[in-house]
Amino acid sequence: MLLVVLSLASVIATITLAETSTAEKIEQMRLGLFNPYRDANQWINSIVFGFLNLSFLPDYFIQKFGEDVGYYLTCYFRDLFGGTLLYWTTATIWHICIYHIYVDELFTKKGKKLPTSNTIIDQMLLAQAAMFMYAALPIFSEFLIENKLTLTCFYIVQIGGWFYYFGFLFIYYGLVEFGIYWVHRTLHTNKFLYKYIHGLHHKYNKAHTLTPWASVAFNPIDGIMQCSPYVIALFFVPVHYYTHMVCVFLTGIWATYIHDAALDSMDPIMGHKYHTVHHTHYHYNFGQFFTFWDQFYGTLRTPESIKASDVGDKSN
Repeated sequence: MLLVVLSLASVIATITLAETSTAEKIEQMRLGLFNPYRDANQWINSIVFGFLNLSFLPDYFIQKFGEDVGYYLTCYFRDLFGGTLLYWTTATIWHICIYHIYVDELFTKKGKKLPTSNTIIDQMLLAQAAMFMYAALPIFSEFLIENKLTLTCFYIVQIGGWFYYFGFLFIYYGLVEFGIYWVHRTLHTNKFLYKYIHGLHHKYNKAHTLTPWASVAFNPIDGIMQCSPYVIALFFVPVHYYTHMVCVFLTGIWATYIHDAALDSMDPIMGHKYHTVHHTHYHYNFGQFFTFWDQFYGTLRTPESIKASDVGDKSN
């Protein structure tokens, strides 16, 4: 419900801020007289903290830590709350669907083992602990955007219109997919990174240890590294501000889906079928949303194509 409120607040913020023509606003942005990103965030903050009955908090942070630090601290706690709500809401809904409503169809009739309560609790605790660091990445992104260090745009007209919007969005996702593929692959091929950072997530190395609760159960450095292409790509491609925000939040929902071990086929989508193989065989299927880069570099595997000799070295 709150996510819907936030989405509506974003739209209202955009309309409210357009008190004069878009062209005048863009000129004011160029001269440093107007910062729509900060204004929009402050609007959203007022909605979130009002909903939580904590309206006093943004002013308190500003009075205590100064204008800039107080503002970013407010945004951090907003994102921490939003990320936590997203994790628990999506995982709970997915849990009910696959382990209760469709449990016979997805697991019992296929003779598949269900995860234990201890596994689920372990994933819950790890994910929630990591959330405190995850929430910092959007704040860093916000700092870069507000200080005009990226190509992010607040208005569609700044990109060139809707045709260019969708064209650049396609390029943006292509770069993000490429970046995530290589970050993820490096986390496996580099022994130090795997042992001390990524290996923690791969203790869930059997299908029955994968659950929606494992979605963001990472070493927090791992999660930030894999999400960083969403920020890095902003330096190369003009992307609409709210689109970028939505893309980052969608990763949380997607991560919930691909960790349920249901093994349905959705080619060329990098769905749970492929990600289950990634967890059980380690050296395959590094992409996020699509299989394209794995196909190009020869690292794509399906459950049907896996042989016993393909099993990866757990220490690598």
